[in-house]
Amino acid sequence: MNRLSFPNVVDGFLYDEMQQRFQQGLTVQIAFGGNSMQPMIDGAGDVIHLRQIVEGQSLQRGMVYMFAYDGRFVIHRLIRQKKDELVFRGDNCRTCEKVSRSAVLAQLVAVEHSDGSIISCHSHEWKRRSNCVRIKRTLKNTPYYLLNCDRRCWMRWVYFAVLIFLMWAPLGFVGVPLNNFVFGIRFDHLLHASVYIPCVFFLMDFRRLAYPEFRFRAWLAALLMAFTTETVQYFLPYRGFDINDMVSNFLGVSVGFVIMLLVKRNHPKISR
Repeated sequence: MNRLSFPNVVDGFLYDEMQQRFQQGLTVQIAFGGNSMQPMIDGAGDVIHLRQIVEGQSLQRGMVYMFAYDGRFVIHRLIRQKKDELVFRGDNCRTCEKVSRSAVLAQLVAVEHSDGSIISCHSHEWKRRSNCVRIKRTLKNTPYYLLNCDRRCWMRWVYFAVLIFLMWAPLGFVGVPLNNFVFGIRFDHLLHASVYIPCVFFLMDFRRLAYPEFRFRAWLAALLMAFTTETVQYFLPYRGFDINDMVSNFLGVSVGFVIMLLVKRNHPKISR
């Protein structure tokens, strides 16, 4: 038997044992544990088949590899590579691992399920299912990436720059009729409300949203910005102040605030 089963730690003896089997031309089989690669690999009984990566072999994005990370062996999918830095992520994980090329030990070539069936990782069926799982995971991770304060920092400045441009720039040359009605609502009022929905999101430190005083301050700050941007239009010769536009601004801010509270309730703690 060329099957191994060992604790998930980087151990010199175990690594040497794998290397010896690789040198004999064997495909090493390991009883997979954990749920980081569900649903593609079930940690309750699946066995993974690994093949040695030869020197100079190029790694393919979307394939699954074994690599050493933080003192343990990890078997995750390669999602991005930039120069010598490789980014891996499990199909059931939110966070990623960044490692060097030298940390990659082997490539997953097949998965043996508990019922005895074996699926090749080069088959059309495996690649099709992998693409579906990867797309679903990316969509599921979107709230995590957006709600992460560090990741959304650059988006904050882009949003406010676009907001100021839309509110203060002379847009008469665009020629878009703003007095039309959409679902019985004037288009310009609907536009005002829409652009202010993300305002609270970009003002608040989302990690502090658990404290009521920060919720209230973020909402007030967004209302103040909506009031200021509309009031400044009174002094611009090419724009006009409209109390209905201000009400629409306030409505958009409040809708965005409620959405943030609902999202926070559904995602109380973003974790792996």
